[in-house]
Amino acid sequence: MTVSETPSVVLGPDDEAVVTRRAQEFLQGVLLRLGLKAVVVVVEEADRIILDIKCEDVERVIGRRGQVVDALQHLVGKVASRDSVRGNSRMIVVDAGGYRAKHVERLQQLAERMSDKVLQARMPVALNPMTAHDRRVVHMHVAGISGVVTRSEGTGDHRHVVILPEDMVVSVGEPMAEAEETAS
Repeated sequence: MTVSETPSVVLGPDDEAVVTRRAQEFLQGVLLRLGLKAVVVVVEEADRIILDIKCEDVERVIGRRGQVVDALQHLVGKVASRDSVRGNSRMIVVDAGGYRAKHVERLQQLAERMSDKVLQARMPVALNPMTAHDRRVVHMHVAGISGVVTRSEGTGDHRHVVILPEDMVVSVGEPMAEAEETAS
């Protein structure tokens, strides 16, 4: 058997290594088309795979309020989901300059400041609209703070988190004022 006749191992489209490599190559191509000299490093963690973008112009990759890195995340997510079978691989996360970790830390600090404000004023505080991921970070962080609870309100781009004093919640997430209005 010659080298050309040697059967090659064909990896299925749901193979995590193949999906990761395709996502990495796709991201590298997008960055090249944007005129950025960057290297995409794969960092494997237990629950996710990070495509970490290394370049000199990291602010351009992150964009205003993370819009560029979020757009890159969306595109890479589409490529990864097209190439994989749902549930068979870890989530692929696009990051640059440690932006994701810093962003989560800022959200947690915001959640703590607003929770303190709610506890002092005994009044609900509505946060600005945010992405589903950001809302989840806030909900999870506030869950560890006693005396306050959260809920999401609004729809679409206007969906936001409301932090309430725990004693204002009567039943299944219904605030006391609304519960009193429905009782009369």
